[in-house]
Amino acid sequence: MAVTIISDVVSSREAPDRDVLQREIESAALAVEKAHPRAVQPWWPTAGDEFQAVYDTIEDALVATLYLQLALPEGVVCRFGIGVGDITPVASMLAEAIQDGPGWWAARDAVQRAEERDRGRLPGGRSWLTVHESAPAELRAQEGIVNAYLLLRDQVVADMSPRARRAVFESWRGLQQKEVAEKEAITQSAVSQAINKPLVRALRLGARDLGGEKA
Repeated sequence: MAVTIISDVVSSREAPDRDVLQREIESAALAVEKAHPRAVQPWWPTAGDEFQAVYDTIEDALVATLYLQLALPEGVVCRFGIGVGDITPVASMLAEAIQDGPGWWAARDAVQRAEERDRGRLPGGRSWLTVHESAPAELRAQEGIVNAYLLLRDQVVADMSPRARRAVFESWRGLQQKEVAEKEAITQSAVSQAINKPLVRALRLGARDLGGEKA
């Protein structure tokens, strides 16, 4: 049983330079992998404006999608469909590796549901989890709880300024406040305020619990 992620870039056609956009997202994905090296298959770009990844657990996928939202550069927004189900290799004469199966079907359904909410009454709700019906009952039982968490989590992130998101991510991955301040050309006090807001601290504690880190 795998936990798959499909991420699509919102409004990628409007990007002034598609090559730059691609490099920026890939750089963010690499930073996330260094901060949270739990992927079975780390983020890789697919056709168009999609990226995919595979994790062993729902918890690791939740941490990875949170980190990537924080790490994205200003003006870049992604939606995330998280799927749970088996994935199977498909033989191909033209490509090295092709995967299919319920895990990817569930992720595709999830990213579509995330788009419906983002375009509807919950702008900022950019992630969703779908557990395929073939998955064990204990995993299916987590779907509603996880999606309730995602709705709240994503809204907190959406309400943060781009600079605050970057400061939080850089701090979470180990940079000192002084280093973050120099990198962002802001005061250390501004960094402290960004990372110590109650909702941000709650996000951090939640991410630590999900990732099995010590508080």
